[in-house]
Amino acid sequence: MDEKIVAYLHHAAAVQDKDEAKKLRAAARDEFMHLFGERCKLARGPRPIEEVASAVGVHRNTIWNLERGASLPDAFELEVLAHALETTPATLLEEALPTAMPAGRVRKSLRAVEASGVLYVPMFDPDSGFDSLDGVSGMRPFESTMIRGELRIDHDRLAMARVEGASMEPLLRPHDTVLIDLKDRDVKTEGVHMVRLDGALLVKKLQRLPGKVLRVSSYNPSYEPFDVSGKDDADRDFSVIGRVRWAGVSFN
Repeated sequence: MDEKIVAYLHHAAAVQDKDEAKKLRAAARDEFMHLFGERCKLARGPRPIEEVASAVGVHRNTIWNLERGASLPDAFELEVLAHALETTPATLLEEALPTAMPAGRVRKSLRAVEASGVLYVPMFDPDSGFDSLDGVSGMRPFESTMIRGELRIDHDRLAMARVEGASMEPLLRPHDTVLIDLKDRDVKTEGVHMVRLDGALLVKKLQRLPGKVLRVSSYNPSYEPFDVSGKDDADRDFSVIGRVRWAGVSFN
């Protein structure tokens, strides 16, 4: 039996006041509902809520309310839900949350997928762009607390990519990986960004200059900086893909 249920029964039996017993029951129920919702969310993984709701035969809000700990299913609904989530009622009801699924089992997506404290970010192949599932080689796991808390990114338009070339050495070397915020594209915050230049994806430092001029430079002094002006030829292939927020570096 769930340890929290055992604890509730123990304390409730010792309480003489009925109102106090009701408060204990309400608190225990809220905690139970919260954990049940977390298990449902983890079992669903990257599948859209609409897909699970359709399989169960309910509105998406029904599944959403279950996952946020606002409701509980009856016995029949629990059986149906477990079947749709490809798990068992016992798994959804057990006390311990199952561990996060291996990244290799997460369905590929163009956006980051969050499940039970883990954020799976799509890893794109070099030169593939960021708008096709064919370019996603896998999903990389990060702790949600790191992305949401430390980096303060509250959306799912994220991507991983490998560094190409030596222009950012010694900061970044070829085949290092970077985490890119695809919504941060207007260079409000100067720093390291991924850009598209003449069809190639490159990591560069960007700096705003007077006159709507953008200076593009590298950490490697062998690579000369250059400026991009809003008045430049519109046919020039240059665009800002997003800001680099984190990097995984390798050591030779």
